[in-house]
Amino acid sequence: MQGSSLIDDASDGGAPDVTGGRMCLGFVGLGVQGLPLALNLLTQGHEVHGIDIAQAPLATLSNAGGSTGSSLAELARSCDVVFVCVATDAQVVEVIAGGAGLAAHARPGLIIVNHSTVSAAAINLLVDAARAAGAQLVDAPVSGGARGAEQRTMSFMVGASDEAMAICEPLFRISGQAILRTGAPGTATIGKLAHQVTIIGNILAMAEGMRLGTAAGLSPEMVKQIITGGLARSFIAETWGEIKMAPHAIPIYGKDLENSLRLAAQLGIELPGAELMQQQLPNIVP
Repeated sequence: MQGSSLIDDASDGGAPDVTGGRMCLGFVGLGVQGLPLALNLLTQGHEVHGIDIAQAPLATLSNAGGSTGSSLAELARSCDVVFVCVATDAQVVEVIAGGAGLAAHARPGLIIVNHSTVSAAAINLLVDAARAAGAQLVDAPVSGGARGAEQRTMSFMVGASDEAMAICEPLFRISGQAILRTGAPGTATIGKLAHQVTIIGNILAMAEGMRLGTAAGLSPEMVKQIITGGLARSFIAETWGEIKMAPHAIPIYGKDLENSLRLAAQLGIELPGAELMQQQLPNIVP
């Protein structure tokens, strides 16, 4: 389906019609999480149009029955919902609020779902840009990584209006049942930043616990068994040695910590542990 256009199928505007079940969906960012999330949507009979700068995931989506080759403008004018799952604030702002982005070409009623973890300032900018265009921004960062997306065990934090939540929740449930509505758009991003501080803290604790135990002569397997058998157990501890995070996760975690520390400074609070994590990231991420 590569190269197909959406222009001939453009709707007349207004809220998406979900009564028939099948929806026209866009997905921008087919990375380690985005691609399996998009593929999951395809398995439920939805029409999925993907955009990515890399050719390999586009080919995978196309081979699975998805469409590629559309522009952001075409997605914005014709899709019911467009998902965005990219890496940085700058990328998200360009895709959604840029001159050639989704908001600039949005039909009335378009729902834009941001799965990317961004700064509090960025999410507020995106909400305003969508509102000004007559669209709605759903603030929906995710947790679970590639494995969670592939196994459909993702967790969704969602800040959205009642109308947008009713439309998007069934789409989220295709990839995971853990869906927590946090309030208005913007609140989910704040929750995700708190989550990231916590999970990176878990990584720091596990790395140092393993370092101490193995330096004293215990095997890594024994240290892991002790930690997971006590109150220190966590997802990070239970999957230690099984999930390879470095090197790709280091800049992502670094970005999340920077955004968390920036928000803390705006709130007038200190996060000394997060500052330490930021310094130690290259030494602790497995």
